[in-house]
Amino acid sequence: MAIADLNTMDNQQNECALTIDSAYKRYGPNSVVLKGLNMNVPQGAIYGLLGPSGCGKTTLLNCIVGRMNLDSGQIRMQAKKKSDVGYMPQDVALYSNLTIKETFNYYGGMYGMTMEQVDNRSGEVIKLLELPSDNSIVDTLSGGQQRRVSFGVALLHDPQLLILDEPTVGLDPLLSQSIWDHLLKLASHHKKSIIITTHYIEEARQANIVGLMRGGCLLAEAPPLLMSTHGAATLEQAFLSLCQKQYSSSEDELQDNPSYPTDGPVSSPLNENGLFSCSRFKAQLIKNLLFTLRNKPMMMFLFGLPLLQCTLYNLAIGRDPEGLKVAIVNGELKHGLKDCSQYPLTGCNLDLPLSCRYINQIKMKTINLIEFDELSAARSTVERNKAWGMIHFASNYTEALMERINSTFETASPWAIDNSDVSVWMDMSNQYIGNQLRKDLITSFVDFLQGIYRDCNWPTQIADIPIKIEDPVYGPRNPSFIHFASPAVVIVFEFYLPMMFTVGVIIQEKVAGILERSMAAGLTALEIVAAHSIVQAVVLCVQTAVMIIVMYHVFDSPFVGDFYWTTGLLLLQGVCGMCYGFLVSVSSDSMTTASMLGLGSFFPLSLTSGMVWPQEGMHTILKSVGWLLPLSLSTEAIRALTARGWSINHPTVYYGYISTIIWIFLFILLIRLVIKFRGLRGK
Repeated sequence: MAIADLNTMDNQQNECALTIDSAYKRYGPNSVVLKGLNMNVPQGAIYGLLGPSGCGKTTLLNCIVGRMNLDSGQIRMQAKKKSDVGYMPQDVALYSNLTIKETFNYYGGMYGMTMEQVDNRSGEVIKLLELPSDNSIVDTLSGGQQRRVSFGVALLHDPQLLILDEPTVGLDPLLSQSIWDHLLKLASHHKKSIIITTHYIEEARQANIVGLMRGGCLLAEAPPLLMSTHGAATLEQAFLSLCQKQYSSSEDELQDNPSYPTDGPVSSPLNENGLFSCSRFKAQLIKNLLFTLRNKPMMMFLFGLPLLQCTLYNLAIGRDPEGLKVAIVNGELKHGLKDCSQYPLTGCNLDLPLSCRYINQIKMKTINLIEFDELSAARSTVERNKAWGMIHFASNYTEALMERINSTFETASPWAIDNSDVSVWMDMSNQYIGNQLRKDLITSFVDFLQGIYRDCNWPTQIADIPIKIEDPVYGPRNPSFIHFASPAVVIVFEFYLPMMFTVGVIIQEKVAGILERSMAAGLTALEIVAAHSIVQAVVLCVQTAVMIIVMYHVFDSPFVGDFYWTTGLLLLQGVCGMCYGFLVSVSSDSMTTASMLGLGSFFPLSLTSGMVWPQEGMHTILKSVGWLLPLSLSTEAIRALTARGWSINHPTVYYGYISTIIWIFLFILLIRLVIKFRGLRGK
């Protein structure tokens, strides 16, 4: 008797396209989605999985197609490979800028079909589902047409098992009934097994067998005629009766199952079809190229942003301020600055007001002087932010200055020292402008004094500051902030532009459900990375070329090093940014989260890279750990290559290479850890 029972059980299992025993799945300790679910899908039948939203239907389907693992239980099915299953998610999950033909070609490549097979089969599907021309862009189709294209993708490779997640949601009744008629034909004539989820109770009447699901459990699994079993007039009343019974027995079930099973993860028996397939890789690469080329706003962003950023940086940052207003009170001119027009600005005229010669040197620095008669009025102008400082000449400035020049430190009187000083009050709330004014006033005075010595045939070296600045070892004699920050700006752009592109593409596909559908069809993480990397490499080369041309040719930032080592490090930094983009993508489920991660890291990395301020000027603690960050050593390496001409043999340069390579491998390791932690199979 026992042997007969076992044979009967085996026969039943062999006749089932899918069998699930004691399935458990949860997303957290208090979020159990599947609770000991048992399910049997007969071969050549339509199985209607009926239940309200949130009862676990989509999670169950994801476990069947291999996108999630069960925590406990068992899955057995006749289909052995992912290409034996046709999956239609609840969302349309199609690439909006591909044509219908390109969409079928893409998924045909996912399933390992030849181009001839795709052409023949797509023609049949288009005719069957009454789709428009195969050259129609998906985005231009109506909602119903897009849903039919999505259905066509599931039918394209003629699978043994069809899994359709609420395919009739949002469709008009005629189209919904048309889909059901075709499903009935597939099951009865072609012996296809079909699982279709729905929360429309009356729609489930058309299925051969109905599974009533609520709260992660199957309340019943029987033909639609189970109404008579429960004395109900409609399927809805039968479902309600079963729900009431489940609610009344929930406390007893909780006592019978006090602990959650911990058998370990249980994966779908579907074969992964290998880690890498040339067919899938080619389909993914062609899709990526078409997606990028047809997305005009993205193309403008990818190639226009580096051009715009580099141009704005050179035009808006690092240039010396011009036209700064400074108040002046000149006590030795009776009628103000207009008296200066009466006096010569050259010659050894030591009895004429020398303040005019100094004022002329100040004007040559593009400083705009605003004349006042009183110190109080001039100070008020500075306090009202109408001027950046004020200058005062004493009434006997020239006489005192000449006494100071002609006297030694022993004979110069306090009167001469005090009155020969030019008093300056400045607004130092803006450090850069304040320091610029101070520098201009000092250099103007040295030029003014040397002019007097030259005209009087005195040694001009005596009028100069006794420090001789020789030609610099590296860099120009008068460097600018633009030249200092250029390497850091290029490195930051090289890191974040690939990061933004990667995040934008991957997150968009995740949010739309396209990535899940492709991976359910067999696409692997290696194929995603490989195909994206090729497109990213082309984009990165163009972006790098644009930035090098703008920064080092158009705006003439110093570039005295080896071109190839410099370009190699920039491209390597782009790869590092792309890896960081993958890390952000697998860590985020929405564009909002990805944006926060991207922006949250932008400012710390930029500030510590040496772009805004030298790393030597950071706080001691930050300086001791800042060199470990992804952009710090590479920035110094690019600065050493472009401004100093050092080669790869110099530690500063190869440390930049080593740091970037280490961060690439670290990001890859973190990606694997995040995937493992989040339980994302194949992602």
